[in-house]
Amino acid sequence: MTENRRTIEVDTEFLEALYGLVGKIPPGEKNINVDLLKDLILDIKRKMGQTQPNTEEKEVEQKSKVYNTKVDVADIEESNKTAVLIVDDLGVITYQLGVMFRNLGYDVTVAKEIYDAINKFKKRQYKMVVMDLFIPTDREGFLLLDELVKMSKMAESSTIIGVMTASSKKEHRQMCMKKGADFYIEKVDDWQNELVEYCEKG
Repeated sequence: MTENRRTIEVDTEFLEALYGLVGKIPPGEKNINVDLLKDLILDIKRKMGQTQPNTEEKEVEQKSKVYNTKVDVADIEESNKTAVLIVDDLGVITYQLGVMFRNLGYDVTVAKEIYDAINKFKKRQYKMVVMDLFIPTDREGFLLLDELVKMSKMAESSTIIGVMTASSKKEHRQMCMKKGADFYIEKVDDWQNELVEYCEKG
């Protein structure tokens, strides 16, 4: 095995935390190339060399340590009672949901990956977030759900956060609800109608 192909096994949670420090998406597996790990450590060192945040910023960073997310309530736009954030990496789904929500009178914002979703959530008050669980894997989906719930609580908002997925696994539903999702919809027959009914009730 050549030198540049060497890999080592790293605890996945620890690796996610390291990547989160520099705002990057982790590879999603335990084995990582040694050279990539060296580059990651250099990036972290460069970031740590920047000006240290004040005490209040540190407290917010600790609450959102995976992504180093800072939530400043003053920077959030005035609440929009009909704003919805759709998070899905499939264009056909975001298009279909965009049309559906616009017909219901919502102002639609779309994000196709987790960091874009977090940034957009930080800048605006949404009535609802509808997110796919697999973006592209359930690992990223669970991380995003955690961050959205944390930021919503920190901003003291009443945003409804719902998960939609093709997964029929009970453990996925249970985990999402445990993490703070307000609803969970499986992408089976008439799933969009189920979502419409939920929106109309809300």
